[in-house]
Amino acid sequence: MKKGPIFLQIILSVILIVVGYIEKGNWTESKYSTTGYIALLTFIVTFVYENYNRLGFYFQSQVLLKNTDVRVSISYLYRIKVENEYLLVKSRTRKYFQPVGGCYKTLPGCEKIFEELDVRADRKFETEKGIAKNDLRVHVKGKNLIKFLKWFDSKEDREISPWREFCEELIATEILEWRPFRYIDYKFKKKIQSPIIDLDMGGKGLFIYEVFDLVINDEQMPLLIDLKAKPSENYIWVTDEVIQTLGHETGSKSFPHEIGPHTKYAQNLKWNK
Repeated sequence: MKKGPIFLQIILSVILIVVGYIEKGNWTESKYSTTGYIALLTFIVTFVYENYNRLGFYFQSQVLLKNTDVRVSISYLYRIKVENEYLLVKSRTRKYFQPVGGCYKTLPGCEKIFEELDVRADRKFETEKGIAKNDLRVHVKGKNLIKFLKWFDSKEDREISPWREFCEELIATEILEWRPFRYIDYKFKKKIQSPIIDLDMGGKGLFIYEVFDLVINDEQMPLLIDLKAKPSENYIWVTDEVIQTLGHETGSKSFPHEIGPHTKYAQNLKWNK
């Protein structure tokens, strides 16, 4: 059976089964009933196979929160490790430190799918330059959430390279010299997706982070080692232990550097709020 809306697949299967009953007077002997049962079973198996690892998410978004706005934020983050420490930069909008990275942006052409799925930009998030434009920080009805995430996974009409934020946060700010870092290599590690959670600001939210490891070449490594010896209010180098405590130093009750919670998600490659 051709894949289509769920209710149509179920209705067509049931119709075939009923037609078979009318033809033979029972539920099993007609070829129509057999076709209906096969179609229904195929649908169930396909549905479970495609959604087995997110059936709870499916039920929550498509049933419980069907007509509820969900704020979705999709970002990429870098893990930049030198020796046993990781580079974090000062957030441009918050008081904490975090991995280099930021929201993906949309590209021209996304308007059609956004209109179809009633995707609306989040106008509450501001940067030092004002309202962030074209960021994948949007509001989506629960019933359209899975289709929206499939669009993101398709990589159509959106930014796919994590270079922009690396440049904006490390090159444009002159934390790193531009020439040795004008080309960088990176490895994709994992996509981390939160459950649909209650937001502190009110409403429901979903967060996705794609994590990349910077692949440091022989020219870049000495420069990053030198950077570790240059204290700055714009960046810090911390160990995994400090990241796990979000800035709390062992043996002390102080937080010399507050670290954003998503830093820990990137470090552990899982959502563990």
